[in-house]
Amino acid sequence: VPLLVLIELVSYLARAVSLGVRLFANITAGHTLLKILSTYLYKLFSGSVLVAVLTLIPFAIFLALVGLEIAVSLIQAFVFTLLVCSYLRDAVHLH
Repeated sequence: VPLLVLIELVSYLARAVSLGVRLFANITAGHTLLKILSTYLYKLFSGSVLVAVLTLIPFAIFLALVGLEIAVSLIQAFVFTLLVCSYLRDAVHLH
């Protein structure tokens, strides 16, 4: 019986750790992508007038990616809430 308790404890801890790692990875990836692209666009806008005008197309794509990142963050918040509720329900109502 003590081995089963240990296995269940590891199972609950692994769920929490995996949830945290997944959220951290998604947030970090999005922020890193936006940082790289914004730095690139800043350098392009700092160039000549012709290059700055041509940079408007990548800038529009960048704005679309920002919108996508906002949508992903909302979905991540929803999934996080659902999983936390599910994990709490499983912890409170044991089989």
